[in-house]
Amino acid sequence: MRPRAGVPGMLVRLLPASVVRPVCLLLGGATGLVLVAVVLTPSAPHRRPGRPVVEGERPTPAAPSAAPTVPAGRDDARDTAAVAYYRSADPRAAGHVREVIWTAPILRVYTDLPATDANSPDALALCRTGAAYLEVRGRAPVVFVHARERDGYPVLANKMDLKDDCRLSRVP
Repeated sequence: MRPRAGVPGMLVRLLPASVVRPVCLLLGGATGLVLVAVVLTPSAPHRRPGRPVVEGERPTPAAPSAAPTVPAGRDDARDTAAVAYYRSADPRAAGHVREVIWTAPILRVYTDLPATDANSPDALALCRTGAAYLEVRGRAPVVFVHARERDGYPVLANKMDLKDDCRLSRVP
């Protein structure tokens, strides 16, 4: 009679490595008996090299975001003056603006428009208004207008320099 190879290994693979510790292995010669004792241990807290583990230490929960329509990590680059400019220059199109942020020299306008609105009148108006806002402030008119979060923020219109007309050359 042959021992069933792989069964203990299969049991170990079903459980995370941090909780399984094989204790003993007994192989029976003539009878083909295999016995594996497994001890479950509580998983240890995650340790970073050079950082001591303090008992009772828990990670601090992240504060919920008031505006979930902005990509993560962009709170420090918000431009509230641009939002005010949109409201005064084109109130109808400004109704689509959810957030305006800076990423390097680019003014990004996040909207509630769907991804199918690439090169639409609303997207082009938002792009042109953003370019006018930048020109008034003496900045290069580099503007990207993005669709809603649900669609993954694709670009609907963009202006890369003074000669650009905000239209996308190839619409996805």
